[in-house]
Amino acid sequence: MKKLLAITLAVILSLAVPMTAMAATVDTEAVVGGSGNSPYVCAKFETPDHSEELGTQIEPVAGGQRVVKFYVVIGDSNGINDLSAAYIKVYHPDGSFKFQLDAITPGWTIIPYSGLIDMDGDCAGETPVPEALDDLDAQGRITYGFDPVRVATMTLDTLKYDLEHGKQLLVELVGEMDFCQPSGDYRVEAIAVDTSGKSGTLDNFFFYFSIVALRCDFTSINWGSVNVNQWNVLYGDEDMSTPTKPTIHNIGNDPAKIELHFTEMTGTNIGKKIIDFDASMLGGHIELVASTPQVIVNAAGEPVMLPPCTPTQIDFSIHPPTGTPEDTYRGEMTITIMHLVDP
Repeated sequence: MKKLLAITLAVILSLAVPMTAMAATVDTEAVVGGSGNSPYVCAKFETPDHSEELGTQIEPVAGGQRVVKFYVVIGDSNGINDLSAAYIKVYHPDGSFKFQLDAITPGWTIIPYSGLIDMDGDCAGETPVPEALDDLDAQGRITYGFDPVRVATMTLDTLKYDLEHGKQLLVELVGEMDFCQPSGDYRVEAIAVDTSGKSGTLDNFFFYFSIVALRCDFTSINWGSVNVNQWNVLYGDEDMSTPTKPTIHNIGNDPAKIELHFTEMTGTNIGKKIIDFDASMLGGHIELVASTPQVIVNAAGEPVMLPPCTPTQIDFSIHPPTGTPEDTYRGEMTITIMHLVDP
């Protein structure tokens, strides 16, 4: 019995040895990205700029598209490799949605610190990133966000340091603003997204200027054969491809008024003159005397509004007075577009 007991105790002691070790090595494991901090937008700005004022002011291209480049600097406390996309959402001055631009890895455009920024919107990068950032900051055109790593608002110096050392990404997105878009402050929302779908945002604004500009489908006004002592009308239409039927088009983004200036029409052979004309547009009418510029007005004497972006019919009349001899008469007419109300 004693021998059996000794063997049993030895077994018990040998089994207890691992449980009383002074140190142990174990495996470790954690899943990064499934939770944690969100990515962030620490700075953003737009180009081009058409004003000496602080901030970004953009001028429309009359009758065309203005290329606008949106630059966002994004980061992630888990490292830039955790970033997957950047989005831009643009909103009209009235708050309605305009458009969205997407930059998604790996097809997004990353501007390295040694790269170039397109400062004037001509679609060609020409200013080194450090120099461009200095200029943009001095012009008050960079909107800085919060840096959760430093627990502070981003500054120019930290922005440049982080870009130079690969701690953040400078992403370029390209959009267009149509000439018909209304003037005012456009809100731009930048969104950074990581591989797990978390996001961070930063807003800023740019101002879109008001412009008016005129396009005509005619280079001459030819009444052909006309009668004496009558108002002879040349009717227009709303088709910009019919030059014998006058059409005018406000290719700006603001309502406008139209001023007409006829010169005397002088006979080729006899030298007599025609001085009486009139014009009609959108229910407005004006009788004109040669050499006196006048704005087309309505019945209340207020300037008629030529809307933006809409081809508009305009009619012209000529009134040869009694006794006007047969001849071919020639002169000039100047048509001028102006803001309906000073911007």
